[in-house]
Amino acid sequence: MPNWVTNKVKAPQEVIQAMVSEEGRIDFGKIIKFGGEFPWDGVSVDAETAAERVLNLPLNSHPLVGSMQKSSRDRVDVSKLSDESFEQFIQMLRNHRQTGYLHDMDFARSAWGTKWNAYESRVDGPESASFETAWSFPEPIFLKLSSMFPEATIELNYADEDIGSNCGTVRFKGGEAIYRDESAGWNSMSGADRERWTSFAYEVKGWERDQEDD
Repeated sequence: MPNWVTNKVKAPQEVIQAMVSEEGRIDFGKIIKFGGEFPWDGVSVDAETAAERVLNLPLNSHPLVGSMQKSSRDRVDVSKLSDESFEQFIQMLRNHRQTGYLHDMDFARSAWGTKWNAYESRVDGPESASFETAWSFPEPIFLKLSSMFPEATIELNYADEDIGSNCGTVRFKGGEAIYRDESAGWNSMSGADRERWTSFAYEVKGWERDQEDD
């Protein structure tokens, strides 16, 4: 399971509404849309491995991970894929030919800066919204939004469930991040900074702090 990052956005009403789907959810696909198709809820590992092998995609730069990927690709056999996995495999090849990505999750990691779409999203008011993302806040989405509404100032406060780490405030305007105040790595922070970012993260997450957390 990923670490969930809470994102709280303040922006003019038209910016907030640009993120909201017809169903009333925050949808990153409204801002940066995947150009391919992938109608399955999950990705078949065998299908993905087979597609990576056929396309001769680069191995992970980490030696151990890259070695494991190579071993998996050497073992995969397209003729032994299940019917569903084979259909996914074919669609992944089509997607890569059309978009450069195998599937929507592959696209999301690169184009949105987070593994999945917004989770547990809600519009808190005309000029505010909040949602959860996996591992990181979706910076490319806000850069794109900012370029779509260049006169608007968009402020994002975010906080990882790893309290005090991976949190901060970023403001966007004119397609750029114009202000950043973000935590450093936990081990490189002073005691005062740890206290500051711990308090900040609890506030963004909306969690109660007790003595056991200190």
